[in-house]
This record gives sequence, C-alpha cells and structure tokens, in this order.
Amino acid sequence: MLIATPQSMSFAAALPLQSGAAIRDYALSYETYGTLNADKSNAVLICHALNASHHVAGVYEGQDKSEGWWDNMIGPGKPVDTNHFFVIGVNNLGSCFGSTGPMDVNPDTGKVYGADFPVVTVEDWVNAQARLLDALGIQTLAAVMGGSLGGMQALSWTLQYASRVRHAVVVASAPNLNAENIAFNEVARRAIVTDPEFHGGHFYEHGVVPKRGLRIARMIGHITYLSDDVMNEKFGRQLREAVVGSATGYKYSTQDVEFQIESYLRYQGDKFSEYFDANTYLLITRALDYFDPARAHGGNLTSALAQAACKFLMVSFSTDWRFSPGRSREMVKALVANGRDVSYAEIDAPHGHDAFLLDDERYLNLVRAYFERIDKELKAEAGISGQAQAPAQVQAVRAGSHALNSLALLVPAKSRVLDLGCGDGDLLAQLQTQRACTGYGIEINDAHVLACVQRGVNVIQFNLDDGLALFGDASFDVVLQIDTLQHLRNTETMLRETARVGRLGIVAFPNFGHWPNRIAVLLGRMPVTKRLPYQWYDTPNIRVATFKDFEALALKNQLRMLDAFGLQDGREVRWLPNALASTAVFKLQRDSGTQHG
Repeated sequence: MLIATPQSMSFAAALPLQSGAAIRDYALSYETYGTLNADKSNAVLICHALNASHHVAGVYEGQDKSEGWWDNMIGPGKPVDTNHFFVIGVNNLGSCFGSTGPMDVNPDTGKVYGADFPVVTVEDWVNAQARLLDALGIQTLAAVMGGSLGGMQALSWTLQYASRVRHAVVVASAPNLNAENIAFNEVARRAIVTDPEFHGGHFYEHGVVPKRGLRIARMIGHITYLSDDVMNEKFGRQLREAVVGSATGYKYSTQDVEFQIESYLRYQGDKFSEYFDANTYLLITRALDYFDPARAHGGNLTSALAQAACKFLMVSFSTDWRFSPGRSREMVKALVANGRDVSYAEIDAPHGHDAFLLDDERYLNLVRAYFERIDKELKAEAGISGQAQAPAQVQAVRAGSHALNSLALLVPAKSRVLDLGCGDGDLLAQLQTQRACTGYGIEINDAHVLACVQRGVNVIQFNLDDGLALFGDASFDVVLQIDTLQHLRNTETMLRETARVGRLGIVAFPNFGHWPNRIAVLLGRMPVTKRLPYQWYDTPNIRVATFKDFEALALKNQLRMLDAFGLQDGREVRWLPNALASTAVFKLQRDSGTQHG
C-alpha cells in the first residue's frame, strides 16, 4: 500500500500574477510518490481539477478511506507506475487544502485574506508549480498530466515552459470554456455570493460559512459531471419514500425531497459545504473562465499551440457534455496543423465528465501503454536495456508483410504521412524507421489505437465516415488508404478527401476481380480467400471492388493515375492485374487543374 505524506514549501519572493497583482510569503502543499532517479528525468507532475488537491494517490497512515483522488491511476503497478516515475501532486494557490488561500492571513495587512485574495489564473498556477519544481531541482518533466481543469494546466505547461516538458497527457479537457460552461459557473457563483452568510467574502470574521450557496453551487456542478444515461440508470424517477395509500406515491409538495436524484444532489451539496471554501470556489471557477491561450493570438488556437514542443496524449469521453470530444478535437487539429506528435483516444464510456476519474479498462490501459513508452524512452536514453512492450494482438486483415514492404517503397522518404485506417500501426512504424517519415494514423478500433500507442505511433481515434475536417488542404505529402476502402460507407467522398488532404494518395484494397474470386462466383458461392477471409454473413467489408471498378471511380473524380498495379504474395503484378492479383494498388493525385496549392 502506498503511504502518502503531505509536505509544504514556503516562498518568500513575490509571485507576479496575470492580473498585475502579486502574492508573497505563500506556501504550496504537495505530495510525492516514487523515487526521483539520478538524472531527475522521471518526474511526472499531476495537476488537479476544481475540488481536488495535492493528495493524488495512496492513503494517509492510520486513516481509513483516505485514498488520493486519482488512486486508481497512480501508484505501484498502476498506469502511472510509481515504481518507475517520481510523481508530484501540488495544491494550487487559492485552494483550501493547505496551499495559501483566502482563509490564510495576508502578510501585508495581518488580516485573513477573504475576498481580498488576488484573482489567480491557470497561468499563475503553472508559474507557482514551476517554482516548486525549481526548488526540488527538477528542470524537465517526463510528463505533465491532468483531467478537466487539470488538463488545462497541463496544456498551459506546454506553452509557458515548452522546453521543460517532454510529454503532456490532457484528459477530458478543453482549450477554453464555451458560453454554456461559463454560464454554469456564473450561476454557481451567484448562489454563493447571494447567500446571506457570505458577507461579501469576509464571512470568516463573522464566524459563519455560506453553506446554502455552497450546496447549490455543488449541486449545479454535479449535474454537469454526470451523463443523462448514468443519472437515469442510477436514479431514474425513483421516489425516496413513496406515500402509502397514494396512487402515484407522490407527496404533492413543492418543498419536500421526493425523488432519489433530489436526495442524492442534496447529500452531495451538504458534504461539499462541510469541507470546501466559498472564496476558493469563486477563484477556481473564475480561473476556468479566464483560460484561453488562443485569446492572445486573435482566437487562433493553431497559432497559440505553435509554441508547444512536447508529445501529447489526449483523451476524451463520448458522453462528456461539459468538455465534449469536439473540444479535444479542436486541440488535436491545432497540434496536427503544427506538426506536433499527438495521439488521441475517444473512449466510449457512459459516465459523463466524471469518467476521467473512474475505472474504465480501455482508458486505464491506454494511459498505461503511453507511460510504458515514456519509461522505455527514458531508459533507452540512459542506456538501460529493457524489453520493448509488444503491441496488443488485434484481429485485422491487412496486406501481409511482403505487401507492406512494397507499399512502403511507394512513399517518398521523409514524407509527412496520414494513414487512414492504420490498424495496429504496422505500416506507419515501418515508414518511421525505414523511410524517416512522420505523420499520423486514423483508427476507430480501440484495440488498434492501444497497439499504436504501445509502439509509439501517433494515432487519432476518429470515424472516417465523418470525413477529414481535422486536416487542411494538401497538409500531407502522402495519404494512405490501405485495406480501408472496403470498410467505408462514403467511399467516393473519402477518395476525394484523400486527394484533397494529400499531395499524393496511395490506395490498396482486396481485388474482387482476382481469378479465385471469379471462380467462386461462377460456382454460385461468395469467395473466401486469404485476402477476403470472411463468410458472407460476418464480413466487415461493406464494399467489394475490382481493379477496373476503381479505375472508373478515379476517372469520374478527375484523379490522375501515377501508377497502378497488383500485388500477389508480395510480388508486383503489372500484366492483367485485374485477374492475376489479389490486391489492387493505385498511386494517384488530383489533376493539375484542380490540384490544391
């Protein structure tokens, strides 16, 4: 069991704040887990969300139910393995869990800060965290990681201290709050400041706490953390206590608690009001509102993220409507436009925003795989030998290794590549190591995404049926569609998108015109071959095409053929490829009259 020990560090020098104010003689509470290695290269900073703290993992000795808020993620043998990493959790300035905040004494007045505590921003927190790392002698972070508001801090680290971060893991987050989220925060703040016990933020002097406002603020927030499905599954329209003798079970009261969801929200609100500080809630929600790195760049997120230099893993959750997957895709799009290394996974989970704190196996395995790659990278640089992590076994039918070798040779060396339907990343990995190429794979299958992360291939989890809006015109040297065409519902649209996004397109697919397939059809059966190995009733291939079919489609869409041939057992077939090759291969681009510049 991991035993956590709270620590505190004081700073006398004033910390300049984004607002123009400053704070001096402040303290930061923090905890560390694991061992810092000799060259201090294995440090991982964990940034906390709204109502969390520096107590990230482990338990306090002698205290029951004292697990850290991300204890399922961090610890010995866990995804962020403290047997390999030195993990640091820091409580932010303005919080109420040990770091200097509104409940502390202002050294300039000798009175409790209260509402006079200076407004702090995400950037201020990052600057304070950097000072703590300086004091610990840590110059470079192996990774910075956070979820929700913590993800905003992780992103800000990559911009404010680009040279000090090697990897950033940004989970269930956004590059800024949309109007709806700012509105939720404002309603919660109004609930607090209009509480009669708030006293303009100086309630400490009156010996009271604005619990009513805190309760309502927490209830509002909690609704946004859960998905509709989870609320209905857990509570539905269940009554807390049905009235005996009533046909409906209702009390017909506007004041009493009747539904289980009402009871749950009130319980959460009551609990929150007992331990959280009202001024801290105001400060943190305002910091959320203010965060917007693109604001200084005319709202252009691509320009803002050009400062980032590290590698990224971004994760979102399908039912998170507070920080939806679309917000993560905005960041991914901006990073891709800047040519940064980024992998992105969209976890199909029912839990809503709170999913980043829960035990979803796909999510935890993904983070584990990413940190195993970081650990391997650090050990390789230190000259420590170790076994590479083998990619996950996945069920996929792609062109065999000999065919992949032939396809890889079609890609010019040092190309920027986009591989549509990249599978487990085999071809991209080969292009990286043998052709010095860079780029990304697009994949929807969870197991394939995990395999790509394990082998260090940039992968973006995305449904190709939704198009390629993430990518600009001619943003890649080569776009690959290898054994993808037959799975697409919008085949023609994706072919045009391939030509739009890439200066060169390479398409390969099982050739239905191959002679064994023709014989099977003549005999009255659907073919089952090495390249088309499925029975008709369980095939994932929703399209079948011949060599000549694709030629006609390319002509219709004004695509110029630079090369066309077949592959059979890894060998090129250029004579009668429609009949003699099991795989059709085309190298194409837009006609010069329609070519994007």
